[in-house]
Amino acid sequence: MSKHAIIVIKNNNRYLQYYDLRWDSYLFLNCKLLDNNMLEIVTDFVSKSLNIDKKYIKVKYIDFKVHKKFSESAKVEKEYTHYFYQVEVLDNLLSNDFIINNIQYKWFTYNELLNNKRIMTVNSDIVGFIKEFNM
Repeated sequence: MSKHAIIVIKNNNRYLQYYDLRWDSYLFLNCKLLDNNMLEIVTDFVSKSLNIDKKYIKVKYIDFKVHKKFSESAKVEKEYTHYFYQVEVLDNLLSNDFIINNIQYKWFTYNELLNNKRIMTVNSDIVGFIKEFNM
């Protein structure tokens, strides 16, 4: 079972999502984690993904969840370990929707996440955990 970071970037009560072609959906940024410095891995991932200097990124570990759910891509139930990180991008560098390296990034309110059928099909567990953790 692999470990994954769920990266929650919030600005003005909106959550940053990226469009994932494989899942045909907007998702929270995420990356695989190793057993070494996980805060550094998340910081590096956000910096590279969003083309932002690390000095403008503040990462805070929130909690983790181990849970099972049906995998849309594998068509079987899988067990996941997700570690949740709240990320603040200083100086309000990300205020509007944007594209970086041909990846579309878009801001969603929590209600917009809940009302998006595709997001809820592939990611309802993560959206629920965001509310549970008061993120």
